[in-house]
Amino acid sequence: MTAFSDYIKLVGRGEKGRRPLTQDEARDALRLYLDGKAELLQLATLLMLQRVRCETSEEAAGYIQALRSRIDPAWQALDVDVDWPCFAGKRRQPPWLLLAAKLLAQNGIRIMLSGHKAVDAVKYQVESACPSLGIRQASTPDEARQVLATDNICYIPLSSYCEPLVDLLALRNQVGLRTPLNTVARSLNPTAAQFGIHGIFHQGYEQLHAEAAQLVGDLNMVAFKGEGGESERSPRTACRVAGVRNGEVYQEEWPTYLEGASGKHGEISGDYLNQVWQGEAVNHYGDHAVISTAAIILKMMGVCPDQDSALEQASTWWHQRHQV
Repeated sequence: MTAFSDYIKLVGRGEKGRRPLTQDEARDALRLYLDGKAELLQLATLLMLQRVRCETSEEAAGYIQALRSRIDPAWQALDVDVDWPCFAGKRRQPPWLLLAAKLLAQNGIRIMLSGHKAVDAVKYQVESACPSLGIRQASTPDEARQVLATDNICYIPLSSYCEPLVDLLALRNQVGLRTPLNTVARSLNPTAAQFGIHGIFHQGYEQLHAEAAQLVGDLNMVAFKGEGGESERSPRTACRVAGVRNGEVYQEEWPTYLEGASGKHGEISGDYLNQVWQGEAVNHYGDHAVISTAAIILKMMGVCPDQDSALEQASTWWHQRHQV
């Protein structure tokens, strides 16, 4: 068996001697730690070395496989259409993505939201807004199955399906930087949903997410630079998407959907989102954020054949939400 220190040497040698880990090596390295055969200091050293030069899609794929092997198979037996990880939080805008998810669920698409409330205590976390919108939380597969049966939408915290990752994400607070596991957290797809949506912070990472998804056998997903790094489209800018369609990596660009709007918002709360959902408050930016986010999923799922029809369908559903 390879010692964990050997993996550190592979990544951390001098300029001519170092190299990224292969997918198998990354999977084995993280499994060594998860099995108690490596120390946290060793893992943190490896992750920081990778962070400095940016993790590769192969390394991310190996970590995804290692962590997925720790997820209870009962989660993967759930009937879910869209895996929707929410790990960034919001600062400038409310999490409009919740209204997009609620809209899709209202129209028969089964959504599994997931996240970790403590991943960034400075930002308003998506989990905090769920109760105001009637989006129920589950902590076991059986609870989630019951919620989905009636609501078509459910939120599960990271601690319920991959407890080991909770402490590993806390490394960010100790070292001051995100690690490759922040990328991986968005990619676990605990319920093995057929479709997935990933929000990223930095342009360029969408390709890494797509390539890693392909390497671990995910068939359909999209990744893009979301508002605040969350899995929500900003309608104010063009949106570059990288994804996997039927197992093949692809790219596409969605044009700007809302011209001339401000990127800032005053009230960031679940109560405000519910007021918009109920029609008690009107938010022009929010309408466009909901529609353009939902449209990406409708096109990915093949519900609509192209961008224009996806935007039209999402808009129709949004403006008719009180008639359903």
